[in-house]
Amino acid sequence: MSPFFVIRLVLDFTAAGLLLAALAYWWLDNTSHELIGTGMFILLLSHNVFNRRWWTRLPKAARGRPNLLTIASNISIALAISTLLVTSVLISRAVFAFLPVSGGPTAREIHILAAYWAFILAAVHLGLHWSMIMAVMGRLLRVGPPNAIRTASLRATAAAIAVCGIHSTVVMGIADRLVARPSMDFWDFQQSTMGFFLHHIAILAVCGCAAHYAAVWLRWVGGARRVADAGE
Repeated sequence: MSPFFVIRLVLDFTAAGLLLAALAYWWLDNTSHELIGTGMFILLLSHNVFNRRWWTRLPKAARGRPNLLTIASNISIALAISTLLVTSVLISRAVFAFLPVSGGPTAREIHILAAYWAFILAAVHLGLHWSMIMAVMGRLLRVGPPNAIRTASLRATAAAIAVCGIHSTVVMGIADRLVARPSMDFWDFQQSTMGFFLHHIAILAVCGCAAHYAAVWLRWVGGARRVADAGE
């Protein structure tokens, strides 16, 4: 396995971690929030540079037999991140304050909306690539071939994570965030900082699990249809 590929994977997870940290705006001061966001954008730019061939192959994939779930996920997260970047520049009070532009309450609301959509879509993106990530980790950790006990344990863990993630979406009011519904229910970081991150990690995990198993199911359906067509 190429060490360069492992470095890319570490950078991608670092970008996801920075996005999670940036959501904790009321835990940070504004300058720290903007610096974290800037670091995340730089890592995401490098991610797209490394994966530029996927974008150049997109027109051909669309004309062939595309993986619609992956295409929709990638385009959606690109739009969310682009919106997040534009609104970041418009409302910046530190990193981009030298630019002669300014947003306002609307730009700030769009920024928050885009941030939460980017978070959910990042989880979906990770979930769609989870099989590849687990294969890489398996080779790095020299994990043996799959066995029934480990598979059952992982599925039980995924089910537990799903329950925690669904609970966390309610606790954190994610549904309201994703439709820009006004809310004055802010997390009390003086009471618990770790709780904020644990809830968001659970949400990240449940969305990733949902995307992973949706992709597995779609592959199974596609395979079953091909077998049926071949038997006719």
